[in-house]
Order: sequence, then C-alpha cells, then structure tokens
Amino acid sequence: MTNKLVFFGGGNMAEAIFSKLRNNPSFNIEIIQNNHERAQELSHKYPEFRVQQTLDNSLDKDGILIIAVKPQHAKEAIAPIKEKIKNCIIISVMAGIPSKTIINWTDNQRVVRTMPNTPASLGLGATAIYCPELVTAQERTLIYSIFEAIGIIYPAQDESFVDKVLPVTSSTVAFIYYFIEGFINHAVERYGFTETDARNLVNQTVMGSSAMINKNPDIAIEELRARVTSKKGTTEQGILTFEASGLHDIIAKAMDNCYNRALEMAKEFN
Repeated sequence: MTNKLVFFGGGNMAEAIFSKLRNNPSFNIEIIQNNHERAQELSHKYPEFRVQQTLDNSLDKDGILIIAVKPQHAKEAIAPIKEKIKNCIIISVMAGIPSKTIINWTDNQRVVRTMPNTPASLGLGATAIYCPELVTAQERTLIYSIFEAIGIIYPAQDESFVDKVLPVTSSTVAFIYYFIEGFINHAVERYGFTETDARNLVNQTVMGSSAMINKNPDIAIEELRARVTSKKGTTEQGILTFEASGLHDIIAKAMDNCYNRALEMAKEFN
C-alpha cells in the first residue's frame, strides 16, 4: 500500500526528510510550498514529487501531513486548509508547539509530535517521536520509517520528552559548534595556526572522538576520557581547568535554559 505523504512547507528540514524518501515505494510524496521561487526550485530538483503552492484536495485517514513551517507562522498557515486535514495523520516537526495546540487549530486528534535535528540532512539525525494512542501500531511503524531514513529515532512514551530532547539533540548541535569555535579561535589567536588548519584538526578530532564512542558502546564516556587523561599530564591540566570553572554546571544551566524556553514558547502559542 502506498500512502500519500504531504509536506506542508518545503524548507530545510522538510527537504532533509523528503530527499531521503525519494526511492521509498511506501509513499506518494507531495510538497506544498507557498513561495513561488522555492516551489520552482524544488520542482526542478525533485521532478518525481508533485510540488504546488496550495493544498488542493483533502487527505483521507491513510494520508499523512507533515507540518514543517516556522512555528510563528503555523496557525495562520493551517487555517485555510483546516477542513482538508481533519482525517489524516498530522506530524509536526515544529519546536515548542504542543499537540493540544495543533489539535485546537486542526480539529484533528491524530497529532504526532517530533523533534529532528539538523544532521538529518546528512542522514545522521536524531529524532524524538511521540505518537498518541489514536495512532495504531501499523501507523506508528510507518511514521518511524519516515524518520529512520534520516538517522536514529527515540520513541518517546510521554510528549514532554519531545521538549526535553531539545537540549539533548537539537540545540546541542549549536552548543557543540560553539565549543568547537573556542578551540579553533584560541588555536589561531594564541598558537598561530591558520583558521583552515585549526578547523580541520579540531573537526577531525571531534569526528574521531565520536567514532571512538560508537566503537566502544560498552565503555562509559568517563572511562574513555580517563584513558587519555594521564596523571600529572597535559590533558589532566585542561580537565582540571574545566572542573575549576564548573564546566558541567554551565552545560547544565544552558540545557535548562533551553528547555525552559521551549516551555515558554508552548505557553505563547497557546
């Protein structure tokens, strides 16, 4: 059986997903993109998909609509198509908007919340997914397959974890970039490396460290760190500096502020 899968919005995250579904026979894909230039771009780039500026027909109970518009524009964008999406499964990839708000906007109880992250564009994403009880096991498997195309999934048993995952996977991408910036900038300013060389060296080190974690799933991260931290060695001096500055406490505060902002956004949208 082929299910109609409509992307309501054709931005970066939507493209990250539908680009990985090009050869998936389970879906008949349609993209709704109201910006004419972007719609033309997607039409040329993905000739196998139907790209249009408005949703011109209703979706039945087997159809799936992925809402991938900016959260602040969602309510206004959904209003004109409300009557056409009352029976389908609705999947949100928008941060900060709870299911109950989308249900109020659509009069549709079958709302699935997800939170992918930007490495999805490389097929290296991590997506939290919350499915309500109204979504059947078969439908849940189909939904999971959409996001497994862009990386790993985390099936959330409680919707709150879709917000809690923001500082763990989504915003963390920027946090990691920020941390890397610090290493690169100091390597250039203090030690005289070119920016290109510093970036390549730090980037390779980050990739190698991640690969070491993947290669050794049964070894605690703390143990991996200890193995490269010799007593009275150079690495230990850096770790002691981090500890003296309370780096883990700073990370915890950043994560909490990120999560709290998600809760504030939910109230704003309500």
